[in-house]
Amino acid sequence: MNRQGRLILLLWLAWLAAPLCAQTPLPVYVLAEDGPFRDSFIQALDTATMPPITRVADPQQAELLIAVGDQAFRRAQKLDKPLLGVYVSRSAVALAQRKRCQCQGIWAGVALNDQLAMLETMMPLARRVGVIVGPKSAWTPGMVQDYQGRLGLTLLPVSSVEELGDRLRERLAEFDALLLPVDGQLFGPGTAKLVLLTSYRLRRPVFGPDRAYVQAGSAASLYASGSDLVAETLVHLQFFHSSKRLRRSGFVHTPTVAVNEHVASSFDMVFHDIDSLREALEVTP
Repeated sequence: MNRQGRLILLLWLAWLAAPLCAQTPLPVYVLAEDGPFRDSFIQALDTATMPPITRVADPQQAELLIAVGDQAFRRAQKLDKPLLGVYVSRSAVALAQRKRCQCQGIWAGVALNDQLAMLETMMPLARRVGVIVGPKSAWTPGMVQDYQGRLGLTLLPVSSVEELGDRLRERLAEFDALLLPVDGQLFGPGTAKLVLLTSYRLRRPVFGPDRAYVQAGSAASLYASGSDLVAETLVHLQFFHSSKRLRRSGFVHTPTVAVNEHVASSFDMVFHDIDSLREALEVTP
């Protein structure tokens, strides 16, 4: 075979090999605390067809580690491999990156602008909104200050649970509504009563930070459901599979909505049931 013929053959073989390489499964290793979410998350990954992935039993055989939650995310960093955190705090990802970790994350919570869009839909006459932000909150002070929408936002920095009560009593009456970010330190089960009772007493609705708070008495919230997190994880895996680079950190792009219909009705909100609000926000159930 002459030189030109060999070149044509090599190009033809390369063309045939390209789709085969593209379909080579991505070996991943999952770290997560035992529980129902871990089981359902792994099952969803195992049944996914795009991108093609295979779960390996040994993390050293993986091209990418997937860690669910802050504790697993911190453990996974010791393995010194490309790492995707799922439902991890923004502060945990930032700290890891300062330590030169090759990692990105799907942050816990939802984007500030998404929550504000929901608030505007339910309270179109609202103008003044207080936003509490702590050192480990899903939102930063800069995110609040950079907001360019119709609402007038006031940043309420809080550094501790003790300071939270004082800030609510001093400032809440100034606003039409209060918006809370996901923050395990400030807005856990222990502070829900403090926040929500103060809200009821002053007749100022609370929005956010998640589904649990809505069940406790917050008016409504967008939140990252299990299916939302799986879908976002697959987007990150597809990006890594095709580019061998980690996709930039961020919140889920298609969050789920939760509404406390009793609370929303008591404040005479425009959309006080979940179906009408979901339709208004064009959020896929």
